[in-house]
Amino acid sequence: MRIAIATTQTPFITGGAEYLTKNLLRACQQEGHQVDIISKVFSDESANTIDQSMALWGQDDFSLWGSKPVDMVICLKFPAFYIQHDCKIIWALHQHRSAYDLWDYAEEQGHQHSIEEQALRQKIIAQDNKLFNSALQNFTISKTVSKRLKHYNHIDSTPLYHPPALAEALLTDNTEEASGDYIFAPSRFEPLKRQQLLLEALSLTQQPVKAVLCGQGSHEHQLRHLVNQYNLHERVVIHQQLSETAMVQHYKQSLAVFFAPYDEDYGYVTLEAMLAKKPVITCYDSGGTTEFVVHEHTGFIEPPSAERLAARLDQLYANKHLARSMGHDAFQHYQSFNMSWTNVLQHLLY
Repeated sequence: MRIAIATTQTPFITGGAEYLTKNLLRACQQEGHQVDIISKVFSDESANTIDQSMALWGQDDFSLWGSKPVDMVICLKFPAFYIQHDCKIIWALHQHRSAYDLWDYAEEQGHQHSIEEQALRQKIIAQDNKLFNSALQNFTISKTVSKRLKHYNHIDSTPLYHPPALAEALLTDNTEEASGDYIFAPSRFEPLKRQQLLLEALSLTQQPVKAVLCGQGSHEHQLRHLVNQYNLHERVVIHQQLSETAMVQHYKQSLAVFFAPYDEDYGYVTLEAMLAKKPVITCYDSGGTTEFVVHEHTGFIEPPSAERLAARLDQLYANKHLARSMGHDAFQHYQSFNMSWTNVLQHLLY
């Protein structure tokens, strides 16, 4: 088949969405399909730029592509959902969260929505209702995203899990497993990722637990400030970037992995930790992460409380046998999900 993958991009930013898109492309090609990525820059700087992007995607008709028919369009992100095609499959990474689950969250943080933002929100909801209902099939990347779509738009969808970005590297790497003395926390440095919870917890531990953070983002300065504030210089290392090989080594030689974002869509970090045979420490409001962690079996699901998290850090540090056991259980649990690109294509294409 001739397949178009429709998505958006933010220049110079590479994350889970970009890895998913590239791996979906490769999987389709390996199945013998002719496939390409259709991408446009998306800016959410203002209500006006979002509205313009919605209109731009909505005017595109991909029924013909280079004078030849396009058999299928797979849409991944807002507002690429709005592209026109008779055989459109939506595999939603997420909707425009600022108009949905993060709308109330923003107001709780002190943001006052303008009249323009309120009007745009209503337009987005109306358009999503129309376009999701017009798709041949609606998939999402997790139960968390499916629940949002059902809650806000009353639209049913099928969660479809896929392997994380480092799956192949983690499975083929020969780095010796070890239960080190540090917690690994790789993720973008943004407020919703909540690395500050880990730093606050470290300031309360009885054991000399260390942490390695890796990422980039707007919250980096604040995190470094907290390291200074809590006098954690000798216990916390912050990397802006690590190579794939170094990422794998940090996973495999850690004591455990911390990933406790607010209402995450999916969470590659959780799955990569499981593949590295490490327990995951997360929170009950962390969304997609909680779909994979089994409390007190493959990790811990706690309230977003520094005190509760500190107790779990101490527990794992004092009992590395427990950490190893939970990590091996996490690896076995990952296998039960049948995550493969072959399975993804069986659902999306056939």
